Amino acid sequence: ALANVSSGQQNLAYFTHLDDTRDDYGMYNNMNLDQLLLLIDCLIESHMFARAFNSNHEQRNLLWKAGYRGKAKPNLLTQETHSIACAFRILFRLYTDSKRNDSMDILKRRILKLAHSSLEYYVTLQSESHRDAWTSVLILIFTKFLKLNEDRFKYFSGDIYSIVAEIVVFDLKPELRYILREFLLRVGRVFNVNSE
Repeated sequence: ALANVSSGQQNLAYFTHLDDTRDDYGMYNNMNLDQLLLLIDCLIESHMFARAFNSNHEQRNLLWKAGYRGKAKPNLLTQETHSIACAFRILFRLYTDSKRNDSMDILKRRILKLAHSSLEYYVTLQSESHRDAWTSVLILIFTKFLKLNEDRFKYFSGDIYSIVAEIVVFDLKPELRYILREFLLRVGRVFNVNSE
């Protein structure tokens, strides 16, 4: 168990470092709020398209039998996970940007809605490989929540707690188990359930 915790910590540190270094690049500083929200909407639309395609097993079987994409059923897992991860990165960047305080309520609601629907979707996934593809997205979501101050963390964690309780029943990768452990421990502290 300790080896898994250590492995999870090392992998999580890697993911967190990658995520932090990405924040300094890109067009974020050159776009206004409306443009960024439109970009987020487009990313969510791309995610929903890929999600619908990946859920349509009949269509995927027809394409596979027709010889499309070789020996495996075609899927859009990369589009499904990368588009939603990018939307979360932009939303959290906006939410923690002190220059955009006037839009905090909108951003807070959008983050909560997207996190709630993403975590609920993860719980419904039947395929272990599909859940594995979502590991980096869940790590991103929980890492971003853990970086928030106490009041903000409390707002989000109270709403998604029951879904997190559903997620822990799956066979999770060590880094995801570790971040969920950290999340649950912080929930305990914030809601005065434990004294750590």
